[in-house]
Amino acid sequence: LGWQFYLHPRHIIRTKQYPEGISFIARYAAIAYFISPKFGALNTLGLYLLYTWIGANYIFINFAVSHTHLPTVPKDDTSVDWVRYAAIHTMNVKPGPFKWVNWWMSYLNFQIEHHLFPSMPQFRHPLISKRVKALFEKHGLVYDQRSYYEAMRVTFENLDKVGIEVFYG
Repeated sequence: LGWQFYLHPRHIIRTKQYPEGISFIARYAAIAYFISPKFGALNTLGLYLLYTWIGANYIFINFAVSHTHLPTVPKDDTSVDWVRYAAIHTMNVKPGPFKWVNWWMSYLNFQIEHHLFPSMPQFRHPLISKRVKALFEKHGLVYDQRSYYEAMRVTFENLDKVGIEVFYG
């Protein structure tokens, strides 16, 4: 909520993104006008918090599966170049049957390609994935690609492990 009601408006003002500011105000005006009268202020707040919580979990989980269980970069490491970094510290999630994962993750299941080509539209990542995989193989790098369920499993195992280490020391 801090992002939504403090950092985002501050960013809009600082960068002079006034059309975005108008959209921001219109969103909450629409909620107040269309939803609050029907459900009441308290229920509207509850619905807002619920859908924000669901959305935040969706974004975090789908981001975390490609990053959090992999090794981190040591603070003083200056030897890993950009391509090797993408190979070692990022992984892809396989598209799955009917390529449903591409849709579910908005093509961000191709995190290796996303890190190598950050300005490329996400829907184009599958088009270059075979070339990136061939490049990795040519240079002896692992092109880590796992199923959605395997990625979820290792992510939550890692979060559990880190949580236990932090809690118990």
